[in-house]
Amino acid sequence: MVKSVEYSASDLEKVAEGKTKEIYRIVKHDEYVLIRSKNRITAFNAQRSNQIEGKGAIANQTTCNIFEYLNELGLKTHFVERVEESDFIALNCQMVPLEWVARRVATGSFLKRNPGVKEGYRFCPPKLEIFFKDDENDDPQWSEEQILENHFEFNGLKIGKSEIASMKRQTDLIFRTLEKAWQSEGCALIDMKVEFGVTKDGIQFHLDRKFYILIVRLKML
Repeated sequence: MVKSVEYSASDLEKVAEGKTKEIYRIVKHDEYVLIRSKNRITAFNAQRSNQIEGKGAIANQTTCNIFEYLNELGLKTHFVERVEESDFIALNCQMVPLEWVARRVATGSFLKRNPGVKEGYRFCPPKLEIFFKDDENDDPQWSEEQILENHFEFNGLKIGKSEIASMKRQTDLIFRTLEKAWQSEGCALIDMKVEFGVTKDGIQFHLDRKFYILIVRLKML
Protein backbone atom coordinates (compact mmCIF):
# COMPACT_ATOMS: atom_id res chain seq x y z
CA MET A 1 0.00 0.00 0.00
CA VAL A 2 1.52 3.35 -1.10
CA LYS A 3 1.51 6.05 1.58
CA SER A 4 1.37 9.73 0.62
CA VAL A 5 2.29 10.70 4.21
CA GLU A 6 5.71 9.10 4.73
CA TYR A 7 6.71 8.04 8.25
CA SER A 8 8.41 5.24 10.15
CA ALA A 9 7.52 3.56 13.45
CA SER A 10 10.04 5.78 15.25
CA ASP A 11 8.08 8.85 14.08
CA LEU A 12 4.96 7.81 16.02
CA GLU A 13 4.28 9.23 19.48
CA LYS A 14 1.13 8.12 21.31
CA VAL A 15 -0.89 11.14 22.44
CA ALA A 16 -4.26 9.61 23.37
CA GLU A 17 -5.95 6.28 23.92
CA GLY A 18 -9.67 5.58 24.14
CA LYS A 19 -11.88 2.54 24.53
CA THR A 20 -11.33 1.27 21.00
CA LYS A 21 -8.65 3.47 19.41
CA GLU A 22 -5.14 4.82 19.88
CA ILE A 23 -3.98 8.15 18.44
CA TYR A 24 -0.37 8.84 17.49
CA ARG A 25 1.27 12.11 16.55
CA ILE A 26 3.46 11.81 13.45
CA VAL A 27 6.58 13.69 14.53
CA LYS A 28 7.66 14.74 11.02
CA HIS A 29 4.13 15.71 9.99
CA ASP A 30 2.49 17.62 12.83
CA GLU A 31 -0.60 18.38 10.75
CA TYR A 32 -1.47 14.66 10.71
CA VAL A 33 -2.13 11.89 13.21
CA LEU A 34 -2.26 8.11 12.88
CA ILE A 35 -5.38 6.45 14.30
CA ARG A 36 -5.19 2.75 15.20
CA SER A 37 -8.26 0.59 15.85
CA LYS A 38 -7.87 -1.86 18.73
CA ASN A 39 -9.11 -5.44 18.91
CA ARG A 40 -11.33 -4.39 21.80
CA ILE A 41 -15.11 -4.38 21.60
CA THR A 42 -17.17 -2.51 24.21
CA ALA A 43 -20.79 -2.16 25.29
CA PHE A 44 -22.74 -0.04 27.77
CA ASN A 45 -20.15 2.76 27.71
CA ALA A 46 -17.28 0.27 28.22
CA GLN A 47 -18.88 -1.41 31.24
CA ARG A 48 -18.45 -4.59 29.22
CA SER A 49 -15.49 -5.30 26.97
CA ASN A 50 -13.77 -8.18 25.22
CA GLN A 51 -10.77 -8.74 22.98
CA ILE A 52 -11.62 -10.12 19.54
CA GLU A 53 -8.80 -10.96 17.15
CA GLY A 54 -9.21 -9.12 13.85
CA LYS A 55 -11.81 -6.68 15.15
CA GLY A 56 -9.44 -3.73 14.72
CA ALA A 57 -8.92 -4.45 11.03
CA ILE A 58 -12.65 -4.82 10.38
CA ALA A 59 -13.44 -1.62 12.30
CA ASN A 60 -10.73 0.27 10.42
CA GLN A 61 -11.95 -0.92 7.03
CA THR A 62 -15.53 0.08 7.84
CA THR A 63 -14.42 3.47 9.16
CA CYS A 64 -12.27 4.20 6.10
CA ASN A 65 -15.02 3.14 3.69
CA ILE A 66 -17.53 5.46 5.38
CA PHE A 67 -15.13 8.42 5.52
CA GLU A 68 -14.13 7.96 1.88
CA TYR A 69 -17.80 7.88 0.88
CA LEU A 70 -18.59 11.05 2.84
CA ASN A 71 -15.54 12.83 1.43
CA GLU A 72 -16.61 11.94 -2.11
CA LEU A 73 -19.99 13.54 -1.41
CA GLY A 74 -18.39 16.75 -0.15
CA LEU A 75 -18.98 16.05 3.55
CA LYS A 76 -15.46 16.67 4.74
CA THR A 77 -13.97 14.34 7.32
CA HIS A 78 -10.51 14.27 8.89
CA PHE A 79 -9.72 11.07 6.94
CA VAL A 80 -6.66 11.24 4.66
CA GLU A 81 -5.74 7.66 3.76
CA ARG A 82 -5.69 4.07 4.98
CA VAL A 83 -2.10 2.95 5.55
CA GLU A 84 -2.22 -0.38 7.39
CA GLU A 85 -4.75 -3.08 8.20
CA SER A 86 -5.78 -1.35 11.44
CA ASP A 87 -4.44 2.18 10.84
CA PHE A 88 -5.39 5.31 8.93
CA ILE A 89 -3.95 8.80 8.64
CA ALA A 90 -6.13 11.76 9.60
CA LEU A 91 -5.85 15.51 9.93
CA ASN A 92 -4.72 16.63 13.37
CA CYS A 93 -7.83 18.20 14.91
CA GLN A 94 -8.82 19.43 18.34
CA MET A 95 -11.88 17.40 19.27
CA VAL A 96 -15.13 19.07 20.29
CA PRO A 97 -16.13 16.99 23.38
CA LEU A 98 -19.71 16.44 22.23
CA GLU A 99 -21.39 13.35 20.82
CA TRP A 100 -24.19 14.08 18.36
CA VAL A 101 -26.62 11.17 18.12
CA ALA A 102 -29.20 10.79 15.36
CA ARG A 103 -31.92 8.16 15.82
CA ARG A 104 -34.46 6.76 13.39
CA VAL A 105 -35.76 4.11 15.80
CA ALA A 106 -36.21 4.22 19.59
CA THR A 107 -34.08 1.53 21.20
CA GLY A 108 -31.28 1.01 23.72
CA SER A 109 -30.38 3.86 26.07
CA PHE A 110 -33.11 6.11 24.66
CA LEU A 111 -35.76 3.83 26.16
CA LYS A 112 -34.11 3.97 29.59
CA ARG A 113 -34.05 7.77 29.51
CA ASN A 114 -37.58 8.05 28.14
CA PRO A 115 -39.81 5.53 29.92
CA GLY A 116 -43.16 5.05 28.24
CA VAL A 117 -41.77 5.18 24.70
CA LYS A 118 -42.19 1.80 23.04
CA GLU A 119 -39.20 0.08 21.49
CA GLY A 120 -39.29 0.45 17.75
CA TYR A 121 -40.96 3.88 17.76
CA ARG A 122 -39.95 5.56 14.50
CA PHE A 123 -38.73 9.17 14.51
CA CYS A 124 -39.64 11.33 11.51
CA PRO A 125 -37.50 13.40 11.15
CA PRO A 126 -34.56 11.67 12.86
CA LYS A 127 -34.28 12.42 16.57
CA LEU A 128 -31.13 14.38 17.45
CA GLU A 129 -29.52 14.29 20.90
CA ILE A 130 -26.32 15.76 22.35
CA PHE A 131 -24.07 14.16 24.97
CA PHE A 132 -21.04 15.66 26.71
CA LYS A 133 -18.00 13.37 26.58
CA ASP A 134 -17.33 12.63 30.26
CA ASP A 135 -16.60 8.99 31.07
CA GLU A 136 -16.66 9.55 34.83
CA ASN A 137 -20.24 10.82 34.64
CA ASP A 138 -21.38 8.37 31.94
CA ASP A 139 -21.54 10.97 29.13
CA PRO A 140 -24.50 13.08 30.36
CA GLN A 141 -27.08 14.40 27.92
CA TRP A 142 -26.72 18.13 27.29
CA SER A 143 -28.89 20.90 25.92
CA GLU A 144 -27.80 23.55 23.44
CA GLU A 145 -28.02 26.08 26.27
CA GLN A 146 -25.47 24.13 28.31
CA ILE A 147 -23.06 24.19 25.38
CA LEU A 148 -23.45 27.95 25.02
CA GLU A 149 -22.98 28.56 28.75
CA ASN A 150 -19.63 26.71 28.71
CA HIS A 151 -18.13 29.16 26.18
CA PHE A 152 -16.11 26.47 24.40
CA GLU A 153 -13.26 27.46 22.11
CA PHE A 154 -11.22 25.05 19.97
CA ASN A 155 -8.20 26.14 17.91
CA GLY A 156 -9.50 29.71 17.98
CA LEU A 157 -13.05 28.79 17.01
CA LYS A 158 -15.66 29.84 19.58
CA ILE A 159 -18.69 27.57 19.78
CA GLY A 160 -21.77 29.75 19.52
CA LYS A 161 -25.26 29.40 18.11
CA SER A 162 -24.14 29.20 14.48
CA GLU A 163 -21.57 26.50 15.28
CA ILE A 164 -24.18 24.45 17.15
CA ALA A 165 -26.56 24.84 14.22
CA SER A 166 -23.77 23.73 11.87
CA MET A 167 -23.04 20.53 13.82
CA LYS A 168 -26.75 19.78 14.11
CA ARG A 169 -27.27 20.32 10.39
CA GLN A 170 -24.31 18.12 9.46
CA THR A 171 -25.38 15.33 11.82
CA ASP A 172 -28.83 15.21 10.25
CA LEU A 173 -27.37 15.30 6.72
CA ILE A 174 -24.84 12.54 7.47
CA PHE A 175 -27.55 10.32 8.93
CA ARG A 176 -29.86 10.76 5.94
CA THR A 177 -26.97 10.19 3.52
CA LEU A 178 -25.80 6.97 5.20
CA GLU A 179 -29.38 5.79 5.72
CA LYS A 180 -29.90 5.83 1.95
CA ALA A 181 -26.62 3.98 1.42
CA TRP A 182 -27.64 1.31 3.92
CA GLN A 183 -31.09 0.98 2.34
CA SER A 184 -29.45 0.30 -1.03
CA GLU A 185 -27.78 -2.72 0.60
CA GLY A 186 -31.03 -3.95 2.15
CA CYS A 187 -30.11 -2.75 5.65
CA ALA A 188 -31.75 -0.30 8.05
CA LEU A 189 -29.74 2.38 9.86
CA ILE A 190 -31.12 2.55 13.42
CA ASP A 191 -28.98 5.26 15.00
CA MET A 192 -25.63 6.95 14.61
CA LYS A 193 -23.10 8.96 16.59
CA VAL A 194 -21.02 11.78 15.10
CA GLU A 195 -18.16 13.75 16.64
CA PHE A 196 -16.50 16.86 15.22
CA GLY A 197 -13.09 18.48 15.38
CA VAL A 198 -11.38 21.73 14.38
CA THR A 199 -8.01 22.13 12.67
CA LYS A 200 -5.60 24.91 13.59
CA ASP A 201 -6.99 26.96 10.70
CA GLY A 202 -10.59 26.04 11.53
CA ILE A 203 -11.51 29.64 12.29
CA GLN A 204 -11.08 30.45 8.60
CA PHE A 205 -14.01 28.23 7.60
CA HIS A 206 -17.60 29.43 7.38
CA LEU A 207 -20.72 27.76 8.74
CA ASP A 208 -20.75 24.09 7.70
CA ARG A 209 -17.12 24.38 6.57
CA LYS A 210 -15.80 24.95 10.10
CA PHE A 211 -15.78 21.39 11.30
CA TYR A 212 -14.21 18.13 10.28
CA ILE A 213 -16.14 14.93 10.96
CA LEU A 214 -14.03 12.79 13.29
CA ILE A 215 -16.18 9.80 14.18
CA VAL A 216 -19.22 8.12 12.73
CA ARG A 217 -20.49 5.15 14.72
CA LEU A 218 -23.51 3.22 13.47
CA LYS A 219 -26.12 0.79 14.70
CA MET A 220 -27.95 -1.10 11.99
CA LEU A 221 -30.16 -4.07 11.19
